[in-house]
Amino acid sequence: MARRFAFLLVRDFTLSPLSLFIDTLRLAGDEGDRSRRIEFDWEIVGERGLPIRASCGVELLPTKAMGNPEEFDNVVVVGGLLDTNRSLSSEKEAFLLRAAEKGVPLTALCTGSFVLARYGLLDGYSAAVSWFHIKDFRNQFPDVNAHADSLFSVDRGRSTCAGGTGAADLAGHFVSQFIGRKAAEKAAKILVLDRIRSSRDVQPVGDLFPAASSRAVKRALLLMESNLQETLSVAEIASRLNLSRRQLERLFGAELGIGPMAAYLALRVHQAKSLLEGSDLAIGDIAYRCGFPNAGHFSRVFRQQTGITPTHLRHPGRMSGGAPSPTAP
Repeated sequence: MARRFAFLLVRDFTLSPLSLFIDTLRLAGDEGDRSRRIEFDWEIVGERGLPIRASCGVELLPTKAMGNPEEFDNVVVVGGLLDTNRSLSSEKEAFLLRAAEKGVPLTALCTGSFVLARYGLLDGYSAAVSWFHIKDFRNQFPDVNAHADSLFSVDRGRSTCAGGTGAADLAGHFVSQFIGRKAAEKAAKILVLDRIRSSRDVQPVGDLFPAASSRAVKRALLLMESNLQETLSVAEIASRLNLSRRQLERLFGAELGIGPMAAYLALRVHQAKSLLEGSDLAIGDIAYRCGFPNAGHFSRVFRQQTGITPTHLRHPGRMSGGAPSPTAP
């Protein structure tokens, strides 16, 4: 009997996680590339005749009307843009809540974790969230053990992934669990993925430290990026990675040429620079969000790191004290 997956697509869903997840099941569940639904089956559940628009503009029609969620072995919510007012229709919402009530395992791809969390369906669970959204997620859902240091997470009846190709990795986990690792490896090879990544693999870090190579340093950087407002001590970061402080400092020195605290400060200043250039937040608010005790301290550190004050970056025509800059002759 094929294991059945029901897909609930939010408005403006992201297409790549959906296709990578389904293609992994498709390729793993049959011999060669014949696409027969022998080991796995799937349906896009929704209102019949109503197309669902992806964030890229592609529209898909549901393949099955909403009925009994217990017909499925897993209900998968595919997330998308976060600035839409309502991500699920009332019918899809009811289907999802019935699935949770009946104990059907739930999976969230990409920002689908926001949807599950909005209904309290991730409270008390561990959830993998993209490093790009982790701060917003934690602010909105403090009862979820959210983290950005792994590609996906499986915690009892809840599975989440950061999005993108992580959807293929999470699908590969299900394939390995149900029919074996060889089938998952076959699917990965056909999709031209270099290997099957596990929940122990970390999300890619930003481009600020491209030399980071070890899992420990990458995870440390992701922990730092996830905790800019309330900064962690180096000892606490090392403890979370099951390392001593000295071991972590040696790794940072070998790979990045600087210590953990210097890297942490660089990440905080980098985020502050992004907010200065891309938002209308007051400088004091930016200082707070990036872990600085006050605007004065932030301005001093920012100038030491970048050579200009926050005010000058935001308003190049002004001097740091607020007076107009001298007129060129």
